[in-house]
Amino acid sequence: MLHIAVFGNSKWSLLMKDILEKEYSDLFIQNDGEGFCVDALVVLGAAQNEGEISVPEFIERYREGELIAIVIPKEYYIHHNNLVLALLRNGVDINDIYEGVRLNDQVRTHPELVAGLITPILSDPYLSYLEFHVADHCNLNCKYCTHYSPLVTEPVFSDYESFASDLQQLKKFIPDIGIIRILGGEPLLNPDLGKFITLTRELYPTSIITVVTNGLLIKQMNSALVELMKEKMAFIHISLYPPLQDKIQEIKQFLYEQEIPYTITEMNREFSKTQILNPHSDEDFFYSCFQASCTCLQDGKLAPCYAPFTTKYFNEAFSQNLPTDEGIDLYNDTLTLEDLKTRLLLPMERCFYCVSGKAYPWEIVGKHSMLEDWVID
Repeated sequence: MLHIAVFGNSKWSLLMKDILEKEYSDLFIQNDGEGFCVDALVVLGAAQNEGEISVPEFIERYREGELIAIVIPKEYYIHHNNLVLALLRNGVDINDIYEGVRLNDQVRTHPELVAGLITPILSDPYLSYLEFHVADHCNLNCKYCTHYSPLVTEPVFSDYESFASDLQQLKKFIPDIGIIRILGGEPLLNPDLGKFITLTRELYPTSIITVVTNGLLIKQMNSALVELMKEKMAFIHISLYPPLQDKIQEIKQFLYEQEIPYTITEMNREFSKTQILNPHSDEDFFYSCFQASCTCLQDGKLAPCYAPFTTKYFNEAFSQNLPTDEGIDLYNDTLTLEDLKTRLLLPMERCFYCVSGKAYPWEIVGKHSMLEDWVID
């Protein structure tokens, strides 16, 4: 009997456990293999219920050989990458991490879906998360912004034709993505935002698509964009900063009246400064960095975060030479799915110029920002 774990304690985790122990296990036994037993549900934080264990407890039982693998249902979009990095950081073999199919009623009625219920993570043509910029500049200009938007001196919009080519190229490797976030800068500044949403929905019909905004321009959205977002099932995510504090209720009312789904973060009253000029050598830092889970697409390349694509603005502003020419070239003829997914789990040279950082009160940076506004002393 093969003893494994499933991540999470939601209905999707319970359904995955049930199918693994019944239909999938029976399938293996019929083919002279061993059956499956799901011994635990792995949860973030402390276990609360019988049958649950924490991530550290899973790692301990994995090291002891009591559990040989973990299965992550595709319905866990946000925590997926962070979980994988934490497992790798603690010595779990990448070949013992599996992803499940998207779960629905058809899984039980279609044997071919049961047969392909789980796939080793490096062989699964799936990403839980993707983000891309449609504007590099912003209308808020937060000090310590890790996207360096205040350093973008003129409007910079992503070229739609180049983006369309890049997303179509990515589709050849990754036909399924859990959640796709459209970022900036401030994405609502881009007058062609609707075109980016439309293409994204066309190529990724089952993905969650969300436009991440500071909210200042929401009430200025034209009716065409509002209708398109509803048609394409794209929703708004508001990163809440102090300038919006007195306006958030009327913005929520506007979104409610326009029937656009939305989510809101808690008020961001602090920003972390993470930049250093002299690289460290701690490779382990990558596996604890939350931004290392933010797979980003830009300029025909894919990277674990946006830093390789936006650091050019920092270099230009302060005559620095931090690494920028990085990322996985999607047009490389020798690139394979396994190579792409493996490289997303490895630190880049740019990663060694970031540290955990220090929190500072939120404020707007002036037009004449200085190097010390961005770099840790």
